[in-house]
Amino acid sequence: MPNNIEWMAQWKSTRPLTDQWMTGGKLHHFSSHALLLILDGKAIWNINGHRVQVSYGELVAVQENSVIEVIEGSNLDLAGWHVQFDTYAIFPDRGEVEKYEWHVPSGGTYQKVKLTGGTLMSLSQHWNEGGSPDPNAIRVRNQHLMYELLQHVYRELMEEEPTVEQGIFRSVDYMQQHYEQVITRKQLAEIAGISPWHYSRKFSERYGRPPLDYLAHYRIYRAQEELLLTSATSQNIAKKTGFEDAHYFSRRFKQLTGVSPRNYAQTLPQRKIVCLSPLCAEVLIHLGIIPHAVVVTRLLLPEHQLELFVSHQVKVLEVPQYELDVELIRQVQPEWIVGNFWTEEIKQRLRTISPIITGLNHDVEALLHQMAGLFHREDTAHKLHMQMKMEVNTAHLQLKHLVQSSSTVMVLRVESFGYRYLGGHSNGVSHLLYDQLRLTLPQPLQSGEAWFNSCSLDLLAKANPDYLFVEKRVMQHFSAEENMKKLVESSQWNGLEAVKNNRVFLVDTRLWVDGRGIIGHQMILNEIVNSLITPMSDRAQ
Repeated sequence: MPNNIEWMAQWKSTRPLTDQWMTGGKLHHFSSHALLLILDGKAIWNINGHRVQVSYGELVAVQENSVIEVIEGSNLDLAGWHVQFDTYAIFPDRGEVEKYEWHVPSGGTYQKVKLTGGTLMSLSQHWNEGGSPDPNAIRVRNQHLMYELLQHVYRELMEEEPTVEQGIFRSVDYMQQHYEQVITRKQLAEIAGISPWHYSRKFSERYGRPPLDYLAHYRIYRAQEELLLTSATSQNIAKKTGFEDAHYFSRRFKQLTGVSPRNYAQTLPQRKIVCLSPLCAEVLIHLGIIPHAVVVTRLLLPEHQLELFVSHQVKVLEVPQYELDVELIRQVQPEWIVGNFWTEEIKQRLRTISPIITGLNHDVEALLHQMAGLFHREDTAHKLHMQMKMEVNTAHLQLKHLVQSSSTVMVLRVESFGYRYLGGHSNGVSHLLYDQLRLTLPQPLQSGEAWFNSCSLDLLAKANPDYLFVEKRVMQHFSAEENMKKLVESSQWNGLEAVKNNRVFLVDTRLWVDGRGIIGHQMILNEIVNSLITPMSDRAQ
């Protein structure tokens, strides 16, 4: 069907992203076109054969007959909405409509768009408003929302012709993809679409060094990673990173790092390290390695971590939630960047600044093991592991009577877009509560495979826990207050055993979700024990 045909989109359904979107291996088949809006967390999907990382604030469009497989999502706090729609061609002269074969504007089988915080707040209000009970009013509202989302998908087509800067970005991308090959300035200028002289001048203005010098630095960054993460020889690393001559590689390596490839790994603890998360920085400090800087979202940073960083003179780089200011990191000139999961796009930008280690575990015990191996601090890590194990054993003894009685314990998260419960088969506090302390999750919640699983008020009533921890989700652009009010005013809430017996405890996102490091581990254990064994009479005072 021609592209200039007049067509319309018809809203079909709007659903929240359920637990099925957070469970590895789950397949989602689309009989209609779809728009997937991510309002919280991150995930890795396979979309029609393409590995795609999605995160907070992104809108993903897929056309009908697409297939999405969930690769990773269970521990990454994913939440959002799934809007399905159909498209029809319009023939005014004949007074007819027929099915229209719509394709995503990018030309592929999916398209990803980043939305701003203000846009997300506006869209989120759509689902939080009570609205009219009139079905026609609801349909009009949903139709309007669908077109608003589609407008963001088409936004990139309305932008101006590619600029010189975009051409330079293309050349940098080419360097990253082909750095092991022979690359000339003429090649890069052709990719950028400008003359070699103009290209060198503009490139140097943008990056502070000529393109081939930039390429040499990039190759050395990758060589540093190979030296740390593999057992390859210097000669093999030289070839793998685009240096045909191993002697020239060693000379260039020493020129840029100050030491030979052979001695480089020993100097790692003294290097200028930037951590992409407070948890990574805290673990490094406990291993005896002081990072130069740490990236934090101040809203989510527990006070005990801030005090730790201040006392060790770690520079705090503040960023919005779920965002990473690459230029801010570039300004501190790191010699290594260390962190957890980020999107591939962010990772590629970070790789132009220094060598990086990403994809580290979010769970403190596993992260401690990974960091100890990288920095050769196994003995220190073992002592810290034993200390944490002893803390758990002490708490378990204090809770022994509660464990034997099989009293049920649940963690409910209240969010601006609904409710979720902490699953019993995940990491973090889930691992602490249900594996290490051996507390009992209510039976109706046993099937939840994700970290946080969708929870209706009816499911909460079925679970009917003996003890209930409630987390009011802290987020940059959203408030949980309205849904908290709805919760405590509901009939389901007032019928809970935990509510009747005054066994409801508010917990802080900053500690229970973001602050479970080595210090936070003991703090959370104390909070659990104090909540579950304190007599009701003492609690009421």
